[in-house]
Amino acid sequence: MDSPDIQELLEQAGNLSDEGKKTEAVALYEQVIQLSPDWSVPYYNLGLLYKYDCQWEKSFYYNQKAVELAPDEEAGWWNLGIAATALKKWRLARQSWNFFGLDYELNDDEPTEAIGRSPVRINPEDEAEVVWCNRLDPARAIIENIPLPTTGHRLGDMVLNDGAPMGYRVSEGKEYPVLNELQLLQPSGLRTWSVRVKNCKQKHIDKLIKLSDDARVEVEDWSTIQWLCKKCSEGILHEEHDHELKNDDPAERYVGFASESKKPIEQVLMKWRVLTFRSHSKVILELE
Repeated sequence: MDSPDIQELLEQAGNLSDEGKKTEAVALYEQVIQLSPDWSVPYYNLGLLYKYDCQWEKSFYYNQKAVELAPDEEAGWWNLGIAATALKKWRLARQSWNFFGLDYELNDDEPTEAIGRSPVRINPEDEAEVVWCNRLDPARAIIENIPLPTTGHRLGDMVLNDGAPMGYRVSEGKEYPVLNELQLLQPSGLRTWSVRVKNCKQKHIDKLIKLSDDARVEVEDWSTIQWLCKKCSEGILHEEHDHELKNDDPAERYVGFASESKKPIEQVLMKWRVLTFRSHSKVILELE
């Protein structure tokens, strides 16, 4: 394990992985394992590489080997828990989370008790957006916001999240780590709809939100979203859902709805028109 040749091979493999040359990296990691089969690090590195590729059987195998060889290493246990969750190996997932202080009974049942809220960056490699989620366990979360349709996600989607903080958000004086999504696990049954409204003040939007709440229709004012560069997004923001009202009365509001069908949205908008004397565009289906 202390051989400089083996250490050099490990570093070369890491560099290849960083450069996107994953096939070559895997070959070098496997070579290191053959030379030093009791060293946990190459197993962990392979488990990490396969985690980011969402190859869960391989990630599970290598992370399990890593924790067998280094049972006190937190990173290996965490990634094993993620891979076990993705594969629905609930007993191993529960064992992994207990390493971090949770108190799950060791059985084969899916964990169902929520553990709190957290911001999650969905679609992190493309049209990313930070949304608030209800965490089912350390690796799964349910989206509570209505994401922009460009993310390909919906209110109520279940996502698999990573464990490393990638920025922070502050809500009601409390700081929360932002966790990156790894994979969409289960889409919700809700569709995403939108309308555009003009010449609206905040009081009109507040009325629309109130009417939607009364009708149990989810609504979100997308025109308030704050667009951030990667560096800022991975810092600390005192906003929810990356929201900041840039202009109290923008000329046009872009409003999103989440519903199984268009009818309840149209009913809400009809009441809203009567009460506010405002108008809006057609209701558009943004995401099935």
